[in-house]
This record gives sequence, C-alpha cells and structure tokens, in this order.
Amino acid sequence: MRKHETRLKVRSYELDFFQHVNNAVYLNYIEQARVELLQSAGFSLEEFFAQKILPVVVNVNINYRRPSRLNDELVIFTHVSRIGTSSFAMRHEAYNLTSGNAPSFDADVTHAVIDIETGKSTPIPDRLRQQLASLHLK
Repeated sequence: MRKHETRLKVRSYELDFFQHVNNAVYLNYIEQARVELLQSAGFSLEEFFAQKILPVVVNVNINYRRPSRLNDELVIFTHVSRIGTSSFAMRHEAYNLTSGNAPSFDADVTHAVIDIETGKSTPIPDRLRQQLASLHLK
C-alpha cells in the first residue's frame, strides 16, 4: 500500500496574527486527509452509521515543522499506522510544495471505534478492519 495523498492550498481565513497558518487549523487539514483516505478505501460516513459505529479521535500529536503562509500548497501523505482491537492510528506527513517540499508538519492520530447507541468503545468490525488493513503501511 502506498500513502494516500491530499493536496490543500492555504486560505486567507486560516492565518493568524503572524500571517501563517494558525496551529488549530492543522486539525482541519488532518481531518480532511483522514476523510479522503477512508473514502479512497470505499468507506463512507453513511456506512459507519449503517453499522452503528463511528471512529472518534481520542488523541492527536502534532509536530509543527515549518510555518505555512497564504497560498502555499501543501501535500499530506496519510496511512494507517496501527490497528488494534477497538482502535486504530493514522500517520500524517505534510510538505510545503511552495517552499520546495519543506516539511510542514507531521501528526499521529488515534481513533477509537464507538458504538453509536451506547457511546462506548467496540471492537472494529471485520469489514472496517479489512479496509484499514489495506491502508496499513508497515
């Protein structure tokens, strides 16, 4: 499996007082990359609801490597880095194409799979486990 690629362009409303991307905006970038990765494996939000489960973020660790500015183009490479019984993790590595492929940020995000009805952690269903395995980079 190769890493999934998401491209984004920095927009004006994502900037902070210092005219670079606000630290909180990177969570939105990571979310977009995560959604695109899951969609590329054929898993949609509707399918999660049909199975009465949702993956929820339980931990995020972001390393900010270099600031990004207005109109910079970023590429985020995403893959599944770990699959547990009821949780999985994704790794995101971003580069600023406008700045010659300079590292922008990297992040590790852990997701717990919860049962929609109980709100409690539940084992990853077989179909989702298989799809995550196809996105797992060892």
